[in-house]
Amino acid sequence: MPLILTQHYSRDLNRYLDREWVIYHFPSQYVALVRRVVLEAGDRRFLYQRPSHGAPKGESATYFGYGLLGEPYEDPSTAGHFFVDIIDPQPLRPVPLRDSSGVYYESGEAKPLMLRGRSIRYIDPMRYFAILAAGQAYSLAPQGRELYAADSGDFSPASAPTDAFREMSFVPPGTGYIPRDNQPPDRHESAALHERARKDHQETLELLRRSVERLGGSCFYNNNVDLYAKLGERRFLIEAKSLTNPTSAVNRMRYGMGQLMDYGVRYRAELAGAEPVLAFGAPVAPDVSWIPTILQENGIAFVSVRQGALAAGNPLGNGLPFLQPS
Repeated sequence: MPLILTQHYSRDLNRYLDREWVIYHFPSQYVALVRRVVLEAGDRRFLYQRPSHGAPKGESATYFGYGLLGEPYEDPSTAGHFFVDIIDPQPLRPVPLRDSSGVYYESGEAKPLMLRGRSIRYIDPMRYFAILAAGQAYSLAPQGRELYAADSGDFSPASAPTDAFREMSFVPPGTGYIPRDNQPPDRHESAALHERARKDHQETLELLRRSVERLGGSCFYNNNVDLYAKLGERRFLIEAKSLTNPTSAVNRMRYGMGQLMDYGVRYRAELAGAEPVLAFGAPVAPDVSWIPTILQENGIAFVSVRQGALAAGNPLGNGLPFLQPS
């Protein structure tokens, strides 16, 4: 059965580290329910429901979005709390809790809903589809984006979206995402942000940040870039990759390389020729020991976390000043 997620509207970090359209933060009392639906039943569908308090105009006490859920995982910063990734989110024309006859969509009854203490809850599939229909959503498939001009078939170049850098005096809890202009992030940005809330990703960034600052350098980040470090005359563009599953190392490498190339162009002016660095939250397994060579041949320094400390993984990694003994 699909789930309903109660999503309070807030642009600021508060009790919960939700980032609308990106990630959902919740206390452990709901984790059994989420696991039962997502992992055991394999039903990843969800609806966003906005409570009445603090809602933007037109969204008070409505259903306003839908999509799919990832697998829940622990919040490394807040005991007794969990995250679940929001996948392929789609906005929904706001649907009130009751239909035109006064019947509540969720229950099929006129009796008022009791929602206190039920921030995450089941909904019957047929009632779920009724809400989607009322919100004029007729497909769960993500909407495609036109990449080519429709009239000529020629490629239509466009500027990639960018985000201002902010100083990183500490690794932000959750994703560190700051919404822009009330627009949800695109699916590529969301996919990159999901990783940031994981324990080994945050620990890797914190080790890097401390190492740079210990030498008098400064660190920055934004909605795309994990870490941009300035140390003397040198600049470093650092992408950290979580590696909780050793078998995913090759995919993590390829994804990280793509992000470094992407951000190197997207933020060319700001990065000023920064040296690319890929950091893994764990060492690579022996059967993929060629990964450091691939990175070296592509001009990318490689580091990984080993027994709680940063270690160089290729010759370019050995040349990083913040890995040298101070």
